[in-house]
Amino acid sequence: MILGAGKLDKKIKLWEPSKSIDMGTHVTNYTLKYTVWANVRQLTLREIVRNDVELQTETYTIYMRYKSGINNAWRVELPNGNYYRILSINTDKTTGTMILGVELDNSVKQEVTT
Repeated sequence: MILGAGKLDKKIKLWEPSKSIDMGTHVTNYTLKYTVWANVRQLTLREIVRNDVELQTETYTIYMRYKSGINNAWRVELPNGNYYRILSINTDKTTGTMILGVELDNSVKQEVTT
């Protein structure tokens, strides 16, 4: 998919994790690293069945311009205000694109700082 400017119509936030210790407990905090324009598509039932994906949560495919350092430990915030964990990352450095497969993050607690 070639990412023309008109296709990147949703502003998303990418949160980078960092570990800390709070009163003897390991805590993961997330810090806002990137705010980018992206194309966000929710998987259709046909895609879910064809790809044998378990239908237990919201699943999206995000098309965006390449950003370095992103890995599966990061979180994505979509315009709906929900946080999603990254399941897959595909990059094409020749076209400068990145495709993220994400699902709703049902973590009990998220620490987010700006």
